[in-house]
Amino acid sequence: MDTLRCHGQASPPPAPIQLRAGPLEMLFDPADGFLRRIRMGDREVLRGIYGAVRDHNWGTVPAELHLGSSQIGTDSFRLEIACRHRRAEVDFRWRGLITGGADGILAYEFDGEAGATFRKNRIGLCVLHPIRECSGANARQIRADGTDRFGCFPDLIEPQVFGRSSFQQLRALHHEVLPGLWVQVDLDGGIFEMEDQRNWTDASFKTYCPPLLEPFPVTVQAGERFCQKVTLRLSGAAGNTPARPATACAPPVLVLPDAPAARLPALGVGMASHGGTLDAAEIVRLRGLRLAHLRVDVHAAAADAPEVLGRAIDEAAQLEIPLELALHLPPDGDGACPALGTLLVQGGGRLARVLALREGEPATGQETLAAVRRHFGGLGAPVGSGSDGNFCELNREQALAGLALEGSDFVFWPMNPQVHTRDDRSVMETLEAQPETVRTARAFAGARPLVVSPVTLRQRFNPVATGAEIPPPKGELPAAVDPRQLSQFAAAWLLGSVAALAVAGVASATYFETTGWRGLMERAKGSPHPDLFPSRAGEVFPVWRVLADLAGFRQAAVVATEAVEGVVAIILFSPAGRERALVANLAGEIRHVRIEGCLRARSLTLAPYAVERWDIGA
Repeated sequence: MDTLRCHGQASPPPAPIQLRAGPLEMLFDPADGFLRRIRMGDREVLRGIYGAVRDHNWGTVPAELHLGSSQIGTDSFRLEIACRHRRAEVDFRWRGLITGGADGILAYEFDGEAGATFRKNRIGLCVLHPIRECSGANARQIRADGTDRFGCFPDLIEPQVFGRSSFQQLRALHHEVLPGLWVQVDLDGGIFEMEDQRNWTDASFKTYCPPLLEPFPVTVQAGERFCQKVTLRLSGAAGNTPARPATACAPPVLVLPDAPAARLPALGVGMASHGGTLDAAEIVRLRGLRLAHLRVDVHAAAADAPEVLGRAIDEAAQLEIPLELALHLPPDGDGACPALGTLLVQGGGRLARVLALREGEPATGQETLAAVRRHFGGLGAPVGSGSDGNFCELNREQALAGLALEGSDFVFWPMNPQVHTRDDRSVMETLEAQPETVRTARAFAGARPLVVSPVTLRQRFNPVATGAEIPPPKGELPAAVDPRQLSQFAAAWLLGSVAALAVAGVASATYFETTGWRGLMERAKGSPHPDLFPSRAGEVFPVWRVLADLAGFRQAAVVATEAVEGVVAIILFSPAGRERALVANLAGEIRHVRIEGCLRARSLTLAPYAVERWDIGA
């Protein structure tokens, strides 16, 4: 049995504080002021409440948090926090008072003041509603005009079209947790609305203020105040709510099935964005992954387009795999498409598929799809439509009839787990929402294959920026780079993602890049900033090992404990029979689990984010 390990990981964040307010249990995160996982028995009432500061490009400005006086009892608590958000022009301070009573009433108060004049898109409290309990659940809206509206949370992911949210102009939002048991969330300090955060693979619906129909960005003056309050209470048949099982501390059991239930997606990797070429050792390592394709992004009007495509043709040939060509047409015209098509033919390039895109277009339009088909459709590869931004853009454009589906051979979109929050717990939660994007895409894509490309740990670019991107301050990595890329955490998240997409029925998925600080291994020249990204020259990252363990297998079964913060296992099958099991701990704490069904029963103790493998044999 092998366990992946990684050096150089940062010190773990402070452990969450367990709190109780009457029948409610929850966690308080002293790193960011996030009140998480508010539960009643075995039902999650809210995913979280937290204060957020978003700059003019929707960038989340992290907080420096200080925990003040605290009183924590057996069934009540009172916490005081002080937060300061500083980055570039942004300087904002706020104080929070978080209380929970023995009567089950929670309150989160936010009282802040701008320390400078800056532009913002949002400042204030956000409430997260869990998707498992809330999708399709009965809900009641109390609106700013005093009217009540009854309905349900969305089942499929609701497109984010400004002004069309099902939950608008909110002063309060109630939803049914169990028959007869309701959660009441009262919202003070502004007009709130709710959006479906599954559009960005967040595992929540988010209620926030101000509504998106109000202008943004807006200038905040130094000294300007922001005050909000969220109050939660329960009503109805609270006594009928099942308590948390007394055996909750017993190790969960994973029963490994004897037959496959899903196909693994065809797994590929992206070309390195640093622009360097692969050396001989890197080629050998990548060949060992038995990848399905190499993604290359080519901007047809760029001066270096022939050079980028030529390098991709050469690297794909060395790796003995076809190209996944993401072709970006210019805003007008077709650019150098004829010359690029000729280069592909003359260079002997093989295509797995072509992703049709146009700069400035949130998702593939009909003219874009037709142009790419005209130039590349004769090369024998499927041509698909989709988005290079987020699932949000794909979902919105299909709702507005801006996505070309007629004539499209497949539908594609990218994924990353950090559009809104970056902490370990929130990133791992996105595994719960990834299949929701697939289920929703299937509803409008019909029988077309679904392609997720690329999957990255951080967002590659900001598709909703309202101004120029702010360069990273000295001492910070570029926005698209996450030091966890080289960590055990990324390996566990990768295995969880492959499992989620396999069960959901994705045909193909492209993960990370070949080399560099967004890749599967470090370059021979090493990290450009070893103090911020502490990799060794030529080091193989744990994510490479996960893909190596998956190499060559196409049939699988997936079993898991809790959808979030649990343990997930992939059982891999070859034509000769079951051969390999991969088990990942998705939590930042030690997990104990009992495995049954493949060999003799065994009990495992998994370190935080550990990935373990054993070969079972035919």
